[in-house]
Amino acid sequence: MRVRPYHSARSTAAHIFHEDDDCPVGRNLAWFDKIEGREDCEPCPQCVRTAATRADHPVDALPVS
Repeated sequence: MRVRPYHSARSTAAHIFHEDDDCPVGRNLAWFDKIEGREDCEPCPQCVRTAATRADHPVDALPVS
């Protein structure tokens, strides 16, 4: 399911943002390590693949923050 974009607060983490609740990489982030927004990050490849393959996963459903 598409969610608002978020990324890791850790400076050592990959500079990618997640926007899919089913993304295994995004799910591994602890709740206290998540920051809402894209912050000059690249999109997560797994989130992009999920958005492209699921018909019930509208790409423009949520506003960009």
